[in-house]
Amino acid sequence: MKYLRLILIIVLIGAGAGIYFQLQKNKALIEEKSSQTETVITAIPVKTVAVTKEKLNPNLKLVGTFEARKELTVIAESQGLITNILVEEGQNISKGQILAHIDDATIQSRLTAAKAALEKSQKDVERYKNLLDVGAISQTQYEEVKLGMQNQETNLITLQQQLKYTKAKAPMNGVVSEVMLEEGSFVNPGSAIASIVDINKLKLVVKLDEKDIVKVKKGQKVQVSTEVYPDYQFSGVINQIDVQANAARKYEVAIEMDNSKEYPLKAGMYGVVEIPSQVKSEETVLTIPRKSIVGSIKNPQVYVAGNNQALLKDIEIGELLEDRVVVKSGLQEGEEIIVTGQINLENGRAITITSSAKSISESSK
Repeated sequence: MKYLRLILIIVLIGAGAGIYFQLQKNKALIEEKSSQTETVITAIPVKTVAVTKEKLNPNLKLVGTFEARKELTVIAESQGLITNILVEEGQNISKGQILAHIDDATIQSRLTAAKAALEKSQKDVERYKNLLDVGAISQTQYEEVKLGMQNQETNLITLQQQLKYTKAKAPMNGVVSEVMLEEGSFVNPGSAIASIVDINKLKLVVKLDEKDIVKVKKGQKVQVSTEVYPDYQFSGVINQIDVQANAARKYEVAIEMDNSKEYPLKAGMYGVVEIPSQVKSEETVLTIPRKSIVGSIKNPQVYVAGNNQALLKDIEIGELLEDRVVVKSGLQEGEEIIVTGQINLENGRAITITSSAKSISESSK
């Protein structure tokens, strides 16, 4: 019986050892396959572009908004109901054209009475003058009647002016951009009736920072382009440069230009102006694609490809160009920076370069 127990124990130990060794073997195989799989997964495919040098164009290319050269609001100068509005939005108008009528019935009534009173005063003055000539009245009596006539004349002139105020007229040539009131509205002196813009000439307003404002001067001729008419170039002249920066540290520059009848523009459209720099200096700088930057513009970083790894580097950037950015420090010419696949990267991550461009222009082809 003892021998049977001993044999059973030996058999169990042997079976257990066999199972253990098989499990260890399986574990090793699983770890080997897992390692192979991990190696495949961690090699992130990326595209790179070499850091290149380029000469900066000293000319400034800026986007701005077209504004009417002049915009005026027509206000009521009389009190009463609007009886007629004679224009509509978008209508071309001339200086002096009547835009709206304000009820003038009361003023007309007062004007009729004033004319009658003046006629009576004029007759009184004539009669008193005859009496004065024959010594029937004193000079003082005559002067009092004459003063009364003069007051009537002043009253009539005032009422005639008030009657003119019941007709709201255009102060300049232009286009009605907005009608603020409807017929039947009650207005007081100062109430806005309509807005008029002069778009025969437009101004394109752009904003420059302090390093660029010194590159432009008043009276400088420039070329303006638009998306509306991509094949047409407009000519303009810089006619205003702010002497003080706004809260955003920007200086406004206004470019005046004629509004072409063949290619008409409207206030509110966008335009692009190229301003020849008054500082003639071409600077050679390092540039990289803007899309290569990770992090923020304030604390920019890029991934550099080296030894099949993605190496995260801090850099200092300068001027922002169209699709590029100037690098002031942190990179060397010829270094390969990663421009796609950064979202899956971390410092030291294995990479596989699927495309390598020698310049930014080559990478965009």
